[in-house]
Amino acid sequence: MKIFVGICNSQGSVSDYFFWSMPSINRTYQIVLGRGDHPWDVCRNNRLIHTFLKSDCDIFVKMDCDQRYPPGYFEAMIPLVEKYKVIGPLIYDRMMGSKFMPLAFKAHDYPNLSKFVIPQGAAGVWDIPYTHTNNFYAREVLQKVQAPHYEALMSPDGLDRANHVDFTYLDKIKRAGFPVYCNLDVVVEHLVTVPISKEIHDIWNQ
Repeated sequence: MKIFVGICNSQGSVSDYFFWSMPSINRTYQIVLGRGDHPWDVCRNNRLIHTFLKSDCDIFVKMDCDQRYPPGYFEAMIPLVEKYKVIGPLIYDRMMGSKFMPLAFKAHDYPNLSKFVIPQGAAGVWDIPYTHTNNFYAREVLQKVQAPHYEALMSPDGLDRANHVDFTYLDKIKRAGFPVYCNLDVVVEHLVTVPISKEIHDIWNQ
């Protein structure tokens, strides 16, 4: 099995947390690395997917350089792709207001979001409609979705975006017949001054 890892990095450098988390991932798979460095998020994401589809890789894995990944990340996630087709880890967002929150939503009406409430102690794989898009994708998923995969829409007056590009992308995937799953047992930490882990989330949200 051949894995294409698309790393989004528009800054030209990476966090030391990200840099040092990469060697800790026990990679038993054949890996092809791609780097998206276009300043526009839509362009760099689409370029990574385009490069993946031109390759002979079986699975597309999207990663960001402002996150820290746990050891055994690929080993925990890749075996699930054959069954679930689209599956990601639980990713904690940066602080919003006074809280850190899991990136998990049940509905969206841009710019409003309806939070997906994860019960205390929940584990395993859950069907969560809207997650972060740093997921694992079977090749057949991205082949079936018509390009552009990521798409920015404009407001009627042309002064702002009219959509959240991640959620529009996930809508396209679901319309193609693929639910979006989240593995609550695998946690990826967003980086600010400290990595936002589940423990930090629980302390700040008490």
